[in-house]
Amino acid sequence: FNLHSAKTPAILVLGTVALALTPCAQARGEPNGELGLAALALLGPQLEAQSSASLSTADPASSILRAFQLWGQGQPKAAIAILEPLLRSGSRFDDARNAGVAWHVLGHSYRDVNRNAEARLAYQHAMDILRPIASARAQYGSALASMGMLEVSLGQRDEAKTMCEKAKQIYAELGDSAGVASASVDLAVIAMGRSDFKGARRSVQTAIQAQPERAMNADDLAAVDTVKSGLALRAGNGKEAIAMAQQAIDLWTQAYGSGHLMLSIAYLLRAKALVHSGDYVPAIRDAQHALAIVEAAIGRDTIDFLSLQVVYAGILRASGAKQEGSRMAKEAGKALADLERRPCSGCTIDASGFR
Repeated sequence: FNLHSAKTPAILVLGTVALALTPCAQARGEPNGELGLAALALLGPQLEAQSSASLSTADPASSILRAFQLWGQGQPKAAIAILEPLLRSGSRFDDARNAGVAWHVLGHSYRDVNRNAEARLAYQHAMDILRPIASARAQYGSALASMGMLEVSLGQRDEAKTMCEKAKQIYAELGDSAGVASASVDLAVIAMGRSDFKGARRSVQTAIQAQPERAMNADDLAAVDTVKSGLALRAGNGKEAIAMAQQAIDLWTQAYGSGHLMLSIAYLLRAKALVHSGDYVPAIRDAQHALAIVEAAIGRDTIDFLSLQVVYAGILRASGAKQEGSRMAKEAGKALADLERRPCSGCTIDASGFR
């Protein structure tokens, strides 16, 4: 069971104006980055006045910004509808960084609709464009981290770790403490997936040293809380695990609403902590709620849903429903194995080539 896509900050460079925006800040209208809300305020009325049809002929930078806004508001399909025609048409970009950012946002949007193979190709395009541009190191680091977290969801944890470590190094070279913190959170998530609990704890400490928790955005902070929950459960502290999972639930719900995909992670962690305490009824309820969130967000025939179902089966067995739990585990395990065997062109990469 993977905690992936816990936080996906995108750094937009539109011409010479840098907008460092995160989905949660965008959704709440909070300023973030060098210009943040101020720049959005200048472009907002113009963008809102444009229809989807007119965006295809609008300035590419405005179209990218509009797509980013839609993605940040939980409308990835609308973002895709803007970006795919823009990028397929061979539009000219006055600033090459804009093209890289467009592919990056498209990758995020594909991930949100469970089109992982296409997300990977989009991220690869973004990195290929941004890598050689000296003034786009921060944007390249962000795309690198995004690719890394996608690889986590595809089970490629070694490649993911390499890419996120490189992203962290880039941020450190740029003196970007928020970027170092974000990449460190990614590394903590990856370490948890590898059962490297010392590494997870170390990465959380690095993140907090780079940026105090009170200064983190909601995604980073919620991801830190989920890692802390997992570590507390590992140490046998069920009460602390439940408290940390609840904090993550509150943060993600406030930022995105009750249907946000990552809430499934927090609810499942709380379910596991409740099992540890012997509270099976609320544990089953939390696990069922986690499954419902994933099904509504990306469907049943997905690695996320089936992986979560395997965990839910274990909770059922622990509660005494051994026959039902065993049946579910067998069915979900078989479906998961079948899904993972499906061909996915380009889903694995050689991380050694990233500099």
